[in-house]
Amino acid sequence: MPKTDFPAGRLEHIDFVVIFTRYQGKWVYCWHRRRESFEHPGGHVEPRETAMEAARRELFEETGIRDASLLPLWDYEYVWEDGRGSNTGRVYYADVHSLGELPESEMGYIKLFAEVPENYTYDREEEKRDLETVERMLRAFEGFS
Repeated sequence: MPKTDFPAGRLEHIDFVVIFTRYQGKWVYCWHRRRESFEHPGGHVEPRETAMEAARRELFEETGIRDASLLPLWDYEYVWEDGRGSNTGRVYYADVHSLGELPESEMGYIKLFAEVPENYTYDREEEKRDLETVERMLRAFEGFS
């Protein structure tokens, strides 16, 4: 599936949210019980829910984190291989102020990493590139309030 990135807010309809989450200088990854690997918090945007509301809900459901500042970074679209449709998403950055207690979910626990964990659910090289993009964008926002 080809993926295209857009500036945050460019796409009107968002299906999924992904949250790059950092606490005390480390990246927060969730251990998915069924897939037995690490991934970011994220998931589907529910009907009548904004992408930001979905990001806050998914962040809590999959990490227990409520105390965080969220920043939308970019939108993306994956076009299906058959060309008959696509999935859209919005990528967020969460600057976590304090951790919470993980509620019962498909996630078993969270763990902090300095870099992409070896046992990452998706493409590890793409994840490394995305982390570099997040870091570059955050440097560009430095001093903005």
